[in-house]
Amino acid sequence: MTEHAPPPPTGSGPAGPGGVTLRPLLDLSPAEWRVLHSFFRSRELADWNDAKPIHLPEWLFRRVMQDEERSGERAGFGILDEAGELIGSAELYDLRPPPPLSATVGTLGVMIGYPALWGRGYGRQAVSALLRWAFEERDSPLSRVRLTTFGHNRRAQRAFLACGFREVGRSERPGRTDVHMEITRSEWRTLNATG
Repeated sequence: MTEHAPPPPTGSGPAGPGGVTLRPLLDLSPAEWRVLHSFFRSRELADWNDAKPIHLPEWLFRRVMQDEERSGERAGFGILDEAGELIGSAELYDLRPPPPLSATVGTLGVMIGYPALWGRGYGRQAVSALLRWAFEERDSPLSRVRLTTFGHNRRAQRAFLACGFREVGRSERPGRTDVHMEITRSEWRTLNATG
């Protein structure tokens, strides 16, 4: 059976002045874990993330994600809209060097789980918030954040460029082109310096 993303929460509109909030995965409620699990089961969302939909039961999915969080293998967050509804996830993974060493580089992943909310600024706001956390608020700030997106995903590329990422290369794979992007802490600080 093909899973589709659930309908967006009632009342979710364009990202407003309040913007999104990132909530650490370890702080998500059981209801939020069920929503997050539904996102990871969606074929459409998996295709956009170069992944396969998960088939784990929700309790095991939660346990695996929480174990990875506690081990320091990743830093994941739920994305909450202005009304406090879970609408996606953002994470830093593939942290290098790996724990127990202090990571200096991470790979960014972001997903807005409701296609009806795509193109409304939520992803861009979540990426901006995650970069602020990675470069300023994390106990040991990262020096570089990288990501890979599809060459045909122009919407994502525009959002990443608007957040300060720069393209560092492309690679060809059967049937597609991958775009590699990154931003350093010094680049981010320059872009976000206040007069």
